[in-house]
Amino acid sequence: MSISNDSIFVQIAAYRDPELLPTIRDCIAKAKHPENLTFGIHWQRDETESLGEFANDSRFKIIDTYWSKSKGLCWARSLIQKLWNGEEYTLQLDSHHRFLQNWDEELIEMMRLTGSSKPIITSYAGMYKPAGNILLNKEPYLMIASEFTSGGTILFRPYIIPNWQNLTKPIPARFVSGHFFFTLGRHCEEYKYDPNIYFAGDEISLSIRSYTLGYDLFHPHKTVIWHEYTREGRTKHWTDFNEQNLNSGVVDNVWWKMDEQSKRRLRHMLQEEYHSDIDLGTYGLGMVRTHREYELYAGIDFRNRKLHPYTLEGKFPPINDTSPWYEIEPQTYEYELNIPHTENFKFIYIGIEDKSGKVLHRTDLQTYTKKLNVKLTTTEIPYKWVYWPVNTNNEWVNRMDTLL
Repeated sequence: MSISNDSIFVQIAAYRDPELLPTIRDCIAKAKHPENLTFGIHWQRDETESLGEFANDSRFKIIDTYWSKSKGLCWARSLIQKLWNGEEYTLQLDSHHRFLQNWDEELIEMMRLTGSSKPIITSYAGMYKPAGNILLNKEPYLMIASEFTSGGTILFRPYIIPNWQNLTKPIPARFVSGHFFFTLGRHCEEYKYDPNIYFAGDEISLSIRSYTLGYDLFHPHKTVIWHEYTREGRTKHWTDFNEQNLNSGVVDNVWWKMDEQSKRRLRHMLQEEYHSDIDLGTYGLGMVRTHREYELYAGIDFRNRKLHPYTLEGKFPPINDTSPWYEIEPQTYEYELNIPHTENFKFIYIGIEDKSGKVLHRTDLQTYTKKLNVKLTTTEIPYKWVYWPVNTNNEWVNRMDTLL
């Protein structure tokens, strides 16, 4: 079978997810050229699930695993990679998404607009509600690092790209999203998913290893894909792999042991610490760029588990700060904000700003809440918080500034 120059290998790792079939259907329906799509699905399922009309579809390669035999996210994705058959591009997803009309054409054009020979288009996708297929936003996100966790991973959060309405091409990124990752198909061969990484840490591993393989990271300047973040109505791997199921012989491990071993391995790969008994083999860094080059680009000190102030603020990379910035201790602030009663809004902007008006933290409320707890880590001094709704006519109204 000949492969189209615009062929796309769609990778989906699904774990007991009722949104899998709606995701596949929308992916195909919204594609400009559905004939160019092939799918690799790792279907981790129970006896009640079905692949419906796709079970015998020649476009689909299916890895069928009963849920109790699953070994985690990266194990599942490592097997999907091996199904790549020379397609020009690949799109890695979760199993709960919706798509923009002509999403395939949009993403391929974004690849061209980057000017890079090895671009990755990636970010946290927009939000949707499965009931009614409601798309909750069209603003594109960049990924901001919030903090290092005690396990050595980095917590990320989405942040609306400033001035996105006037952008005409993707922007530089320092991190990638595991649920929206579009790049050249040969990434499936060049980047070997480490099956020993359980779940947490997948995205920072994918970021630094892809970067050191010579890939350039970009966030899309418009929303092309939406993601369901709440996990409502879906069974999670870590809820199944518990002590009760282990003791009854249903599963052969518990999630927290897999997670503990995984994070130890991740810390070794990130060079946060060294373990002589760990051999990364083919799952280490690339040879095109170095670990240090990624640290300078992204504004990270892995050994000291520090994030550059510009990285915390979400300023575009590269940072390239060779000064001892990691000696400056950022402070953590926590606030409980009372949100004025608001009706008929598209979203409510909640911002924390310093005295000069620089935004230190931003949250966009999609649904009303009376109180909002905000935690931020910064080297700046928070001065005030801003309440600023956008009404259903896309107008900013009734701004209110309150000193902290």
